[in-house]
Amino acid sequence: MSDCPPGSKPDERPVATAPAAMNELPTLQRNALRKIFDRPQFTPEEVAALGYRRLQQAEGIGAKGLSAIADWLKAHGHQLPLPPPTVGVPSDVPKKTRRTIEMALRLLRTHGYEVQQKAAPASQRKAR
Repeated sequence: MSDCPPGSKPDERPVATAPAAMNELPTLQRNALRKIFDRPQFTPEEVAALGYRRLQQAEGIGAKGLSAIADWLKAHGHQLPLPPPTVGVPSDVPKKTRRTIEMALRLLRTHGYEVQQKAAPASQRKAR
């Protein structure tokens, strides 16, 4: 006799309830998601509905945390697709460096400086 409830197949994974599913996440990610939802319990469906960008911006969720959440969602039948790359943002500049540059630009503008884009090399300028 099988331990499975009637009508279910023995090789199917049982559907986890919200508290049980949450407990499969690492504590840091679980607490960060609790802070986002402003409540102690959430479901994989709710997390998947937030999307990659919202999770990426959340306090306490870094690259490893996003990976753990994506794996957790995948285990529960959901996907966390990566967003399309942003246009105009150089991908070779680290995030911390980009933030430092943005803060420096803001400081310069605050003190009355006019910040302009780097001029194109002479070989790329149009002849007049």
